Amino acid sequence: MRNSLSISLIGLAAALIGTAAISQTGDRATERDLKLMDTWLAGKQPGRPTSCIPSSQIRSTYYVGGRTILYRMRNGTVYRNEPPGGCPGLNSNLALETRNPTGLLCSGEIAHVRDYSQGYSPGSCALGEFVPFRKVR
Repeated sequence: MRNSLSISLIGLAAALIGTAAISQTGDRATERDLKLMDTWLAGKQPGRPTSCIPSSQIRSTYYVGGRTILYRMRNGTVYRNEPPGGCPGLNSNLALETRNPTGLLCSGEIAHVRDYSQGYSPGSCALGEFVPFRKVR
């Protein structure tokens, strides 16, 4: 009984250490992240923030550290979202899961960071406003 308890505690400690390591790397934007964000936003000007975007129009998503989420839409607009307080653990190796039965992704919604390969969630965050970046005409 004692041995199985010790093994369980060691496993729990290892899992917590692994989560902390992911959170630390996920919360910082790497040079690669910043360059990719510059590429996504190049030639575009920020517009007036909006509360919601249609989830069906999202073509791709990119996470810049644990602080910025970029949504590229089908029409070429890129929305930048900065969750207040960041999004602990979020990095490009993980997924961001939201539930939006209305078909809209809105500020204030809770998004859960998921590691589907390991089967756990290192954190969650509330989405901020969506700032559109459109090509300058």
